[in-house]
Amino acid sequence: MIWVNRPKSSRNYKILRNILSKTRQVELSPDVSYLLVYSFLYKYCSDLLKEYFLSVIEDKAVTLDEAYENDMSHQLLRRDAFEMFGYHIKSPDFFIDEVINSSYSERFFIHKFFKAFSENVEFPKNSNYEKYFNFIFESVEQEINLNKFEFEGESHLIVKDIIYSISKLDVQERRYPFERVFDKLCQSKLMNIDHDPDYITDMLSAIVSSIKPKSENVYNPFLRDASSIIDLKWHYEWGFGASYGKGLDKITYCSSIVKLYLNHFDLDSVFLEYGSPLESVGIDSTSFDVIISRIPPITPKNLKRLNSAQNAEMAKRNKRKQLEDVLTSRFDMDENSFMRDDELNEALENILRKIDIERGSEMEFYGEFESLKDSEYLFLINLINCLKDDGVMAVSMSQGFLFKNSLETLRKYLTVAKNYVDAIISIPDGISRPNRSEIIVVFRKNKSTDDIVFIDTSTDYDTKRSPYSVPGLFKRNLVLDNKTMNRVVDAYVKRKSIERFSNVVSLSEIEKNEFNLAISRYVDTFEGEFISLRELKHQKEDMESNLKELNRKIDMMMDELNIRL
Repeated sequence: MIWVNRPKSSRNYKILRNILSKTRQVELSPDVSYLLVYSFLYKYCSDLLKEYFLSVIEDKAVTLDEAYENDMSHQLLRRDAFEMFGYHIKSPDFFIDEVINSSYSERFFIHKFFKAFSENVEFPKNSNYEKYFNFIFESVEQEINLNKFEFEGESHLIVKDIIYSISKLDVQERRYPFERVFDKLCQSKLMNIDHDPDYITDMLSAIVSSIKPKSENVYNPFLRDASSIIDLKWHYEWGFGASYGKGLDKITYCSSIVKLYLNHFDLDSVFLEYGSPLESVGIDSTSFDVIISRIPPITPKNLKRLNSAQNAEMAKRNKRKQLEDVLTSRFDMDENSFMRDDELNEALENILRKIDIERGSEMEFYGEFESLKDSEYLFLINLINCLKDDGVMAVSMSQGFLFKNSLETLRKYLTVAKNYVDAIISIPDGISRPNRSEIIVVFRKNKSTDDIVFIDTSTDYDTKRSPYSVPGLFKRNLVLDNKTMNRVVDAYVKRKSIERFSNVVSLSEIEKNEFNLAISRYVDTFEGEFISLRELKHQKEDMESNLKELNRKIDMMMDELNIRL
């Protein structure tokens, strides 16, 4: 990618600023966000397909309309569209430019604009593209009354103008890419999409890619707008195979689908679920190379009803793992075939359904760890169990996880009992959002060392402006600069102890500190001169003695001068 900050000569950048300016002219209802997500998807799909078709027929002395009218050439174009893009638009009349030119001045333009794409795009059978696109189409119809919307005065005229501006964006521009325009609009008040900030995604991606240079699949249980998965892809030279995620906010879920497609993800290798990861952590019993996520604050309130589902899920994963181990060890089966072979996978699931899963839920926790069955962080343990044996999980979360008394048993389980915690890294308050002190925790299975790397960036760091930032869009657009990021990664990968920056701490020392994982306890960043308390006490006594003697002399002088107060 070309990282250019605020390229004022960019056409896309100018249109973005223009759209943001229009949104300040009138208060738009939140449901308009769905229409804008749809518009970006329509623009991208239309231009991508049209440009490809025009390149194919360039040397054939025919127009696009003529190519569509010829059954043979149309079928060839349709086949190519399915194979290369995952969809096909039935008629050249329904490419976005033609719809804008023919219908923009009409009273019910927005209604026709929506129907033009949603009713005239087709997909291969059993395609993820069809599932995800239809989810977006259905969400627009459910959340917006398109016919009524046409009569909502000034606001619908502003929306029409915004749609027209989107249609004039260049999907191929590299100076300020089309996908970045959508990204920045999602982060604006216009759409108010739940997104991961750049300073989080940048650090998570750098850490994961440094210790896991190749990955078959990646999972984000708290998907939001898919920023973490997208950012991680750019850190891998060849990307990765399958992407997984879960999202509960509908508009954010819709935007994540569009963002993944705009960033060149094959949606047939994307497996998303619209639902809460707290109710069911995994996806189809899949084991992951990488789990990467920003975890929201978790409170015990209203989570007790979820714990039974999480316990059942954990028991099911344990039972499935036992079945797979038997098949691989005794029958030499390829472990990767369990998910690729639908019939085999269905057979395993049928066996699991016949096992009393609930009775097995007590296998994992017993004795002093039995209380973890009711922990609000049970989902975190379930996530770790979703990792492959050589997998890595990097999550951003609240610092309260490190020292809250109520979580001591959980920290003991994750450190001394299981040795899952590999590193804990602070995020400087200078770049994080107000009132949210965050840390990054890295978990790994089958660790070769009995220690944890603590890294404190709170006092020694430099920042830079986030790529493609838009002035006025946020108060903060900062990420760690390359030098600081490289220093963090180097200290972690090489497990370095650096004065006032990092420390490698043994699990035995963690245990002596009663499993308190606060970074400040293990990395001393104090730069002032230490003063002995005993010496300070002597100085105080000397000052009091001197003050007493001075008061005595003043009293004597006042007596000699016969002065009375």
